[in-house]
Amino acid sequence: MSSQSAHEPEAKVMSAADVWNDADLIGAVLRQNLVRSEPFVKLQVPLSAYLFALDSLNRDELVLLRRRVDERLAA
Repeated sequence: MSSQSAHEPEAKVMSAADVWNDADLIGAVLRQNLVRSEPFVKLQVPLSAYLFALDSLNRDELVLLRRRVDERLAA
């Protein structure tokens, strides 16, 4: 089942496999660029988003977080 646009009746229509391969390639390039652009924490959250979230915590929450981080580092 192949259809063409009336605006380009001579245009070559891509197969489903070609479309899938292109999408896979684009996804790989985007993932590669994300990895290079900014460090990630284990949850795949950009480090800048994590730091931004830290700025919104109050002192008590930061103390609790510090305690949890210290426990993790000691393990």
